[in-house]
Amino acid sequence: MDIMPNATLVLQALLFIAFVFLVKVLYIGPYSAIIEEREALVRENMQKAKELREEAKKLLDEARGILESARSEASTILEEAKKEAVRVKSEIIGKAEEEARKEVEERVREIRESLEEEKKKMEKSLEEIARQIANKILGDAA
Repeated sequence: MDIMPNATLVLQALLFIAFVFLVKVLYIGPYSAIIEEREALVRENMQKAKELREEAKKLLDEARGILESARSEASTILEEAKKEAVRVKSEIIGKAEEEARKEVEERVREIRESLEEEKKKMEKSLEEIARQIANKILGDAA
């Protein structure tokens, strides 16, 4: 039995091959190109994201370094300010004590001078009273 191909079969095979070719050209080709473009875009975006992540990490490390440096500097400034405040406080207290000591000395001197003046006044009054008593006694005796 010899089987001869039928012309319909050959025509259907040619139509199928033409159909596959048209599907490949019209649908699969453009979709493959779009898929490849998207894959390339995704790869590019992933690479950019990786680079940006690395740059962000570097910037974050730099910011942490700057922040630590600023903290250290602030701590140093604060310590210096505390030392300066203690020095100024001691200086002010010293001046105040010196002024108070001078004021006390001045008041003591004034009190002594006033006391001496009062003693002199009392001595004069005492001499006057003694004279009056003596004159009275002598005046009564004469």
